[in-house]
Amino acid sequence: MRSHRRAIAFTAAAAAAIFGLAACGGSSGKNANSGKPQSGGIVTFAEQPGSPPTYIFPLYDGANSGNNNITYLQPLMWLPLYWFGHSNNDQATINYQLSMADPPVFSNSGKTVTMTLKKYEWSNGKPVTSRDLLFWMNLLLAEKNQSAAYVPGGWMDHVASMSTPNASTFVLNLNVKYNPTYLLYNGLSILQPIPQAVWDKTSASGAIGNYDMTTAGAKAVYNFMNKESMSLSTWDTNPLWQVVDGPWRLKPNTGFQVTGQTIMVPNKLYSGPDKPHASEFEELPFTSAQAEFNALQAGSVDYGYVPTTDIGDLGSLKAEGYTINPWYEWGFTFAEINFSNPKYAALEDQLYIRQAMQELINQPAYISRILLNYGTPTYGPVPTFPSSSFLNPAEKTNPYPYSPTAARALLTSHGWTIPKSGPAVCAKAGTGSTDCGAGIPAGTKLTFPLLYTAGVPSLDDEVQAMQGAFDANGIQLQLTQAPANTVLSEAYQCFGETTAKCPASSTALSLFASPSYTYVPIYYPDGDSLFGCGGSTNGGNYCNQQIEAQINKIIAGDPAQSATAMSQYQIQLAKQVPVLWFPNAAYQISAISPKLGGVTAQDSTAHIYPGTWYLKG
Repeated sequence: MRSHRRAIAFTAAAAAAIFGLAACGGSSGKNANSGKPQSGGIVTFAEQPGSPPTYIFPLYDGANSGNNNITYLQPLMWLPLYWFGHSNNDQATINYQLSMADPPVFSNSGKTVTMTLKKYEWSNGKPVTSRDLLFWMNLLLAEKNQSAAYVPGGWMDHVASMSTPNASTFVLNLNVKYNPTYLLYNGLSILQPIPQAVWDKTSASGAIGNYDMTTAGAKAVYNFMNKESMSLSTWDTNPLWQVVDGPWRLKPNTGFQVTGQTIMVPNKLYSGPDKPHASEFEELPFTSAQAEFNALQAGSVDYGYVPTTDIGDLGSLKAEGYTINPWYEWGFTFAEINFSNPKYAALEDQLYIRQAMQELINQPAYISRILLNYGTPTYGPVPTFPSSSFLNPAEKTNPYPYSPTAARALLTSHGWTIPKSGPAVCAKAGTGSTDCGAGIPAGTKLTFPLLYTAGVPSLDDEVQAMQGAFDANGIQLQLTQAPANTVLSEAYQCFGETTAKCPASSTALSLFASPSYTYVPIYYPDGDSLFGCGGSTNGGNYCNQQIEAQINKIIAGDPAQSATAMSQYQIQLAKQVPVLWFPNAAYQISAISPKLGGVTAQDSTAHIYPGTWYLKG
C-alpha cells in the first residue's frame, strides 16, 4: 500500500515505492551497530510528515493502506503469516525465518495450499492457532471489498473451501490454478492470524462466539472491529488492542494520541525472534520535514531523516556520529489521475493529453537538481530499483522523455490553440485524429487541479517545477496542499464510482502518501490491485481491457506465460500513462543517532525492526 503509499501504498502513496539505495537490506553503518547493547530505555522514531497512524485493525482498505498503518504500526503488534523483507539484499523477498508458518505446500495442480503454523503465543498466554487464521480469512472474504488487496475476479473470488485439520494446519482450496509466485507474493502474503477468542464479537459488551462462521456473522464482527479501529482516541484504553502476538503492544492508557504520537512497550510473552531491548518504542509525529529535522538536530529523535533542503548539514551530523543512509522502497512514485471526475474525465481519457503531460515532467532534472541524486527514474509499474527478475530492461528507457516541443506538437496537432500565456483552448472539437477528442467541446480550457502532500520540500519543489513547465506549454495546474492522510483519502473519493456518481469537486490529479506506492503487503508487481479494472488500490479507476488481459495472463498459473506477460505488461502500461510517472525519491535519507545500535536493515518493503534496536551502554 501506498504511504506513500503505498503507499498504496500505495501509499499510493502511499505509500508510498520507490527509491534506490545501496543500503536497503544491508548494514546501516558501523556507528549504528557498534557499542554495548543496553536493556531498557526509550527509542524514538520519526513518522513521515503529516502522516500519523489512522487505522489499527489489521484488515484495511486502500484509503488506510499507507505505511503509517501497515508497516509502522500493525505488524509490530500482529504478525503476518509470511514475512517479506529483512534479508541480506534489498529485494522484497520472502523471509521464512521471520514468518509464522513454514513454507506453503502446493498440491492438487496448485489449487490446494497447506500451511503449517509455528508455535506462537498471544499476549494473554493462549496459543496462536489455525482457527485464528480461519477467523481472519472469514472476515476477509465476507468484506473483501474493504480489503486493499482485493481485485474483482482475483484469488479471493475463487476460494472453494478452507479447513483446519488441527491447531497448527490451515488448508486453502481454490477452484482455479494460479502462478505459485503470484499466489505467494500477492495472496498468502496478506494472510494474518488474529485472536478469534477475543475479537469474535459483534459489540463491546457482547459475548465471544463463532459469528465469523457465517457470512452475516462475519460482516457483523467486521463492522464492530472497524468501528473500534476508527475510534482513534480509545486505542490505548481499548482491551481489544492489547491482545497481540508481535513483539510490541500499545502502552496502556498513554500509548496513543490522535496527533500520531505512538508509544509501544514490549509484549512480554512474545515468542518469536528479535525480542525487544528497549523498554519503550516511541513514534513521533511531525507536521513537516523541517520540524522533524529541527527535532533531529536537537537530539530528540534517535532514528530520523534529513530533508533534501538540508543536505548541506549532513557533514555536521556525520561529525556528531550520526549514520546517514538513504532508504529506498519496492515501488514507485506517481501523480494519480482520477478518470471518474466528470469535469475532467473527457480530457484525461485522451492518451495524447496524458502523453503531453508526461513529456513535461523532467525526471533527470528533478533527480539531479531537487533530489540531489537521491532518486531513480520511474517509467512504468515495475521498479527499476531494487533490481529484480520482474523488470523488463526496456522499462529502463523513458517512452516519453522530457520535451516541451513534442508536448506542444501533440496538443496543437489535436486541435488545441496555445496562447502566449494561460491554458490551451480547444479550437477544433470532434473525434477525428486531428480533433480534441470525444466529450471535449470547443472553447474548453486545458486546466487541472492538483492536490499534493504538504510538508515535503522535495515534492513541493518538483510540483512547482512541473507547474512551470505545464503553464509554459498550455496546461494550467491549480495547486493545493494537504496532509498526507488527507491526500490519500481524497485520492479515493471517487473509488469504484462512475463519472455520474463521482462529485465534480473531487481532485482530478493527486500525489499521495509521501508520495509513493509501495508493493506491500502485495509484493508481486503485476498491477492487478493498482491498475486492474476495479482493483482495490485503483483510486483513479483506470481500466484498460488490453492491460487487463495481460494482468490475467500474469496470474494465470503457467510460469512461462506469466513471465512473458509480465514483460509485455509493464511496457504497454508505461506507454498508456495511467498515472503521471515521477522520479522515485529516496523514501527518506535516514539519520541514525550514534547512541542507537542494532539497525541492520532498511527494508525496501518499508518495514521497521525496533525489536533489534538498542541504546548503547
